[in-house]
Amino acid sequence: MLQVLAGLAIIFLLPGYTMVNMLFPRRGELDPEYDIIYRLTLGMGLSVVISILVGFMLNAVSNEETQYVRSGPLWIALSGLTGLFALVGWLRGAYPRAGYIHPSLFRPTADGRSGKSAKKEFARKRSLEQLISEREQLVSDLKKLAERSSDSNPQRQLYYRKRMDNARERIEMINEEIKRLEPGGS
Repeated sequence: MLQVLAGLAIIFLLPGYTMVNMLFPRRGELDPEYDIIYRLTLGMGLSVVISILVGFMLNAVSNEETQYVRSGPLWIALSGLTGLFALVGWLRGAYPRAGYIHPSLFRPTADGRSGKSAKKEFARKRSLEQLISEREQLVSDLKKLAERSSDSNPQRQLYYRKRMDNARERIEMINEEIKRLEPGGS
């Protein structure tokens, strides 16, 4: 079943969709409102055309002794084209969310901003997200520590108070860092 789904995707969606992303890397470039629908439908149509052309090319290089129009060579050719289209699309900035995997994978789209400033902006936003997440975790830890401190012996209460003080100091440091990273911050 999985092999059938993968075959349908490689023939009817992936090559064309990655080609559309390669040709039109910015979101909203095809249509401001229905961009994803246009990308999917164009991708499906282009995938069928690409699959037919690949089949013709494989048939053209085949002879009576070696037949290349089989599943193996077809998979390799379509997967290679899909990979090539995805790579060129990534270089053109079609996949900005790849930066969430690793910051070095982020590529800005050609929207007028220089690549370095767009990378810095992405890194700033990602740092802000991480700091806010850490602050939320520390606040929930503070609540748990306060609950544990209230029903503990005096020695454990002292331990929990020290941990709560450390958490509050870290929250203050995070708040200062967030103020610095926010737009308009110093």
